[in-house]
Amino acid sequence: LRRIRNERALLNVGGKQMEYVPSEDCLSSLKDIKRYIQMDEQGEGKLVLEWLGNWNVLESDIIPIFTHNAKKLMAAAKLKNGGSEWDHDIALKTAMLCVELFVFTTWSMDSEPEDVKAKFIRILRSYKRAFANSEAVSSLLSVAVMFARKPANTEKEAMLIKGILYVFRNILAIPDPFVSPSSSGIAQIESHDMLISVLDKELAIDFFLTLASSASHNRYRDLRPTLLDIVYFIFYRVPASALFEQPRVWFKTNSNGTRHGRHNDFGGVYAVSTGEGTIMPVFSAKEVLEPFANLFKKRNKVRKPRGTEDGPVDQQWRTVTTACIPILRRIAATFIESCFNPFVGALFEDLKTTTTVVNDIMPRLLYMSAYFVDISLANPEIELGCTCVLVQTHVFGQIMRNTSTYIELKRWADLEPAMYCIQQILFALGRMRDTKLDSLSEYVLSNLFYDGDALDLFVKLCRVYKPTRNTRAFLEQVARLTESFLVTLKAYAQSKAGLLVKKRVKKRSSKKNDDARDDSNADDIEHIAAESEEQRMESGDEDNGETGSAIEANSEGNSSDGDTSSEEQLVERAFDFGKYELAFAVSDVVKTYSHLLAPPSCIEHVYPMLYRIAVTAQRPQLFFKKDIMLRLLILFDGRFSYPHRTETLDLASWIFRQYMTVITSPSLRNHYKAEELGNKLAIECMLTFLKGSRLGTSIEPVITRHIIDLLASEDQDGDHQEKESEADASNSGNSKGKQADVDIEQRGSSTFGAGPFAQPEGRAYDFDDINDFDFDDAFNT
Repeated sequence: LRRIRNERALLNVGGKQMEYVPSEDCLSSLKDIKRYIQMDEQGEGKLVLEWLGNWNVLESDIIPIFTHNAKKLMAAAKLKNGGSEWDHDIALKTAMLCVELFVFTTWSMDSEPEDVKAKFIRILRSYKRAFANSEAVSSLLSVAVMFARKPANTEKEAMLIKGILYVFRNILAIPDPFVSPSSSGIAQIESHDMLISVLDKELAIDFFLTLASSASHNRYRDLRPTLLDIVYFIFYRVPASALFEQPRVWFKTNSNGTRHGRHNDFGGVYAVSTGEGTIMPVFSAKEVLEPFANLFKKRNKVRKPRGTEDGPVDQQWRTVTTACIPILRRIAATFIESCFNPFVGALFEDLKTTTTVVNDIMPRLLYMSAYFVDISLANPEIELGCTCVLVQTHVFGQIMRNTSTYIELKRWADLEPAMYCIQQILFALGRMRDTKLDSLSEYVLSNLFYDGDALDLFVKLCRVYKPTRNTRAFLEQVARLTESFLVTLKAYAQSKAGLLVKKRVKKRSSKKNDDARDDSNADDIEHIAAESEEQRMESGDEDNGETGSAIEANSEGNSSDGDTSSEEQLVERAFDFGKYELAFAVSDVVKTYSHLLAPPSCIEHVYPMLYRIAVTAQRPQLFFKKDIMLRLLILFDGRFSYPHRTETLDLASWIFRQYMTVITSPSLRNHYKAEELGNKLAIECMLTFLKGSRLGTSIEPVITRHIIDLLASEDQDGDHQEKESEADASNSGNSKGKQADVDIEQRGSSTFGAGPFAQPEGRAYDFDDINDFDFDDAFNT
């Protein structure tokens, strides 16, 4: 290191300014350092990089050397004759070596062991602060711009431009110490915002945007992935809502835990039955709620997934300084209007030609594409055509194929940005309706909904969640995407008559002549539809309900021209949205969505699915599992506020009324495979609440209406077809069936009649405004 630097020479009298003067051995010494770093890569511990960081070589030597030679290159470029060719060559080689050392020393340590990462994070952050300097950024930028402006570059010059972009990418990727925005009394250390401000001041941001807008040219093909990383890290941990709209906070917790009402000021004694003939006196409402609160506290502990890998989506949003927000807004608006279509389109074209099925560029591209579409939809001043490259058929199809691949390969970290991208595309297509881009939206949606595999994909997404391998943010994204898709599909299906879907079906047999083959295909389609319908009407919790039951067979029996010896063929079926919804009415979907109830989150997307399963599909028995019912109980906790609270509690109350009807009958409990809660006090609390509440009474019960058909079908000689059992049950006059009907009607009528849920005479509870609901009032009654 002593051979690198010379004594610093004073530029003026008084010593106010000094300049770093490299020695004659500077170039050879830099080569030695590069060789030592390369040798260090073959060992363990990265001792050379650690020594260079501890000695501050980057700040005190390498950055000044590069700045000195950058000034030489710029001065030579201004001269007509170009100066001495030998001096120019030495300055260029020295600058290239400095850039290589910049890349080596600032490279990410994410792939290293935890002890190495912890050791180098302090060094990397010191490098980031060193580059958050106008002189360093200006020197790097001046050299890159000087060579980028040339009509053609030599191999060395092209490598120098690419290396400088690597440097900017690496220093932007160095994370700041994360401090939660909710933390009080702790200063937020944000060198990232300072670096962005310097990059904007020195016009480095404009240089990046200029290259991105020209990314469709073959000259900049190798720079596209690096530019994508730079844009990604500029907006790293910055939510889209922070740029153009106020953040939405759906989940709130009251400071005191429970709402204070007028009944809290009075004393009283509550009598609570344990269900075994024992009456337990309780002297306060808090004592009544204490077992319930412990139940909530136990269920609120979300298991942390094991083995989750880092993905492009980081939900630990950081706090952005007020001075940096206008800069990020300008960058986002300029990128969307000038760079999005050529840059994103060129990257998708590059990835389409790659032979690897999975790569690291696609997930980040999907996330950033969705991120900017999200911003554009939130800003009405940005035209929809600025992001129309995503809704092109070949690009959207590429996104859907990658999503299906991520599911098959179980790449859950990559699947989350893919779902985010599809959701934003659906929003954009919906916004394009009835505009000048209506024809484009119509064409893309017609191709999307015609593909039966695409319809199956959204059913699969609702069934892949496992608490031990997926995060809660992943599940919330599944709920948001599925609901957005179903809303878009329903609106499109209602606007189109005779919608057809292309679906893969399996053959039962092969025929040699065409007429026999057509008859076989028609019979096979009818067999699949009937079999799926029979599975749907069963009350068990088997995994059924694929989209085969959602689409009726086409009477024309259209089929593809495939060979009769193949196992699958493509047929067209008439699409029925109501039957397609039934594909989601399975136990896996109910179990998946129930995890978003403890604690309640994303309810605006969870409630429609729960209503679709319980009421529309008439399958409340899928909720009669211990874990699911306990999660439903958490919805009644007054400490949580969430959107659609009134409708959600009404649905949960209706499910509990059906559950109480089933759980009190041994035959019904065995038939529906209902599980007991195992907490008698919790059941007593719920019974007390349902007695004085009209919640859940506006929806017609399902169990009491179909239970007669169920028992009548059991008394017949092996006839399990639902249509025949309905006719026999309604016309049969045998005394045994009538006696069973009376017993069940007495048990079922207790839901709304004179049973334990009956309204007390002279006392009616009106919970139209659910915010006025208080458990204390219900328990007191």
